[in-house]
Amino acid sequence: MKKWFIAVLAVALVVAAAGWETYTVKVSSVEINALAVGPGGGAVLPIRVTLLTPGDGRAYVAGVPEAGQGFGPSAQIALYVASRLSGVPYTNYTALLRVLASDAQVGGPSASGYITVAMYALMNGLELRNDTAMTGIILPDGLIGPVGGVSQKVSAAAERGIKTALVPIGEAPSGVRGIKVVEVGTVEEAIYYLTGRRISTPPAAAVDDSVFKAISRDLFNAIYSYYNQTVGRGYVDAAVIQRLKNKGYYYAAASLIYQGVVNYYRDQAASSGRTYRSLYNQAVQMAKEAEAELSRIPLTVNNIDLVVASYTRVYEVYFQANSSRPDAGAMYARAVTLRSWVDEARAMAYGPAINETGLAEVARMYLDYAKTMYAYLETTYGVTLGDYATAVQLAEDLYRRGLYLASIANSIEIIAETASALMSAAPDKYLNVARERALTNMARAAACGYTNTLPLSYLQFGDYYSGEGGNPQSALTYYIMASIYSTAMGDVSCMAAKGNVTLPRVNFSPPPQPPAKTAATATLPAVHGEEKGLWFVLILALLAAVALIYASRR
Repeated sequence: MKKWFIAVLAVALVVAAAGWETYTVKVSSVEINALAVGPGGGAVLPIRVTLLTPGDGRAYVAGVPEAGQGFGPSAQIALYVASRLSGVPYTNYTALLRVLASDAQVGGPSASGYITVAMYALMNGLELRNDTAMTGIILPDGLIGPVGGVSQKVSAAAERGIKTALVPIGEAPSGVRGIKVVEVGTVEEAIYYLTGRRISTPPAAAVDDSVFKAISRDLFNAIYSYYNQTVGRGYVDAAVIQRLKNKGYYYAAASLIYQGVVNYYRDQAASSGRTYRSLYNQAVQMAKEAEAELSRIPLTVNNIDLVVASYTRVYEVYFQANSSRPDAGAMYARAVTLRSWVDEARAMAYGPAINETGLAEVARMYLDYAKTMYAYLETTYGVTLGDYATAVQLAEDLYRRGLYLASIANSIEIIAETASALMSAAPDKYLNVARERALTNMARAAACGYTNTLPLSYLQFGDYYSGEGGNPQSALTYYIMASIYSTAMGDVSCMAAKGNVTLPRVNFSPPPQPPAKTAATATLPAVHGEEKGLWFVLILALLAAVALIYASRR
């Protein structure tokens, strides 16, 4: 009996030790001097930034209404950016922000650049300079965007004895005495001025564009062949197309041809009601067929851009179809040119597999920030961009359907266009910064195997518009889009690269019918740490039972 008791006790102690876990919550906090504008002019508004780890990946804000509309989503993006720069998943932290009592108000995301730096400092045990303040929006890619009321804010900082104020590019006020004003374009610059730490970035030379060149050439050949066979002439400038082709700007050339196809079918739709209805019905049918085919294509690091772009085009057709005044010509042009995108997506369906179902929270974060940025542009500057309601509706619908990557892509377009509009006062100053930022983020993404297909296409558009296109504002929009998109998809690719499922390259002809669950179960390892712990406890329990039986027989 004594032996039985000792055996059971020993096993029980081992089981208890195995199941016992100690959790230590680390709390760190810092107070920053955010620059704001209130009823009486500029003000210095203290904000306490606190980080808890382990956390839930969320940013919580107190102090409303002092925080202003959109403060929460911008704080969430700040946590996202600071974590990436620190090389730690943002889900490791919970951020608590409290705007301390004041009659001034931070206008939505205007303090988010400073908050990003504060979070980075807390994550890395760095001290913030107490003689320096900052204002500026943080974008998901690390660019610092313009804000309103900078002159009043800097004057308030000078009156408080602050020695240096960091402001966005092109917004340094003149005539403010007693303070040094420094323009910053990236969060890395702001971190250096506020902490003294320099963050190294990947060299732009690390971006390999060979895959992009092959894909863009295929897409160009497909749409040019279609144009020549169907439209013929009169809707594109052949000389411009040839010049772009000679420069290797296949994607830009293909887009100009596509616009010619759109104009051709718009003319066709306007010719008669019967033609209009026929184009409308055929477009919807082709979009449904493309959507069904896309659902059977596995999602990987190599084809992610092509799948996302294809889904986005499908849903553009649907939303146009459901609008109050459908553009049947544009619908048909979009639908009839989908085939080449789907074919490329199928051909590139190899490499590390991506599990899209785990991206819901990131997609929501980008969508909320897109709304915040647009609201800030509208309320602070009185600027309204195009049919914003339709763009948000599309992103929302894609999110509801579980197409999180496509939702992110649409949100990125809204963020980029809004940011570019905010920078319209000094687009030339931002051009080089935005382009370098795009290359930096593409290099980082490429390190995880991402092909940068769409970011490189946006970069090519930017180069075209900054050169012979003669439109620096459009160039800036595309550079920002390239930068933010490569940031988001780089994060996705880095997660996929850590998975244990890699799909082989297959020659798909005719169109394949791969198992529907391939992409959905792609990145989860077979056994998780919790599962291993459970098996360990079960084994110990089994040993206890054996010991019990053995002792009873004795």
